[in-house]
Amino acid sequence: MTRRVAGYELSLDEGWLLVPDGLDDVEAWARETAAALVPPDARGGGTEHAVAVPGLDEAGEPGADPVEALAARIADVAQSASASGIVALAVAFLVRQPSSGDVDAMLTVVAQAGLSADAFAADLDRLVAESDDPPYVYAQSLDATVPAGDVRGAHLMIGHLDPDLGDGVAHLEERVALGVFPPDSPDMLEVTVIANGVSVFDDMPQAVVDLLAGLTVELEAA
Repeated sequence: MTRRVAGYELSLDEGWLLVPDGLDDVEAWARETAAALVPPDARGGGTEHAVAVPGLDEAGEPGADPVEALAARIADVAQSASASGIVALAVAFLVRQPSSGDVDAMLTVVAQAGLSADAFAADLDRLVAESDDPPYVYAQSLDATVPAGDVRGAHLMIGHLDPDLGDGVAHLEERVALGVFPPDSPDMLEVTVIANGVSVFDDMPQAVVDLLAGLTVELEAA
């Protein structure tokens, strides 16, 4: 007997925060969240106590207020999720050093009906093989098992051309795309994690698999 996915819950590790559903004012929520995360002694704002945001002011002069910088990045995450138009999409983001003003990674989870492990892996292979924009410069298949079920997917490096870095120079994006397949169900959960740079995780595939240890899937009653 097969059972459909009725819902899921993901317990997040420290540093990860969930984007609430149905936000009326994304920017206000992002500013409130950033203000709660950034320590008071790290805040700028154009005063004598302003601090430089790493990577934004190479001269070491007081730079952007880290609260405002972080709020803008958090809002970007929330708005990109809402712009996708995907129903029942769970979105979370990782902030390890709030005073840097950066979001380290973004995670999305969405249920997919009637998608097998082989079909999901084939879709990923086809995406990598056929895509030139952006080009996938590295792709490695990934298999694991977590309490919620078997895991299939890929660890990817994607090259995005960045004119600010020079002609023909690409910015590397590290991504893990996984499908979690609960036993005795025709449905799956698609999990995607995108890192803000290639140095965020020492071992990104393992970090994402470890994160999935907190995934609980609810199946319809037998």
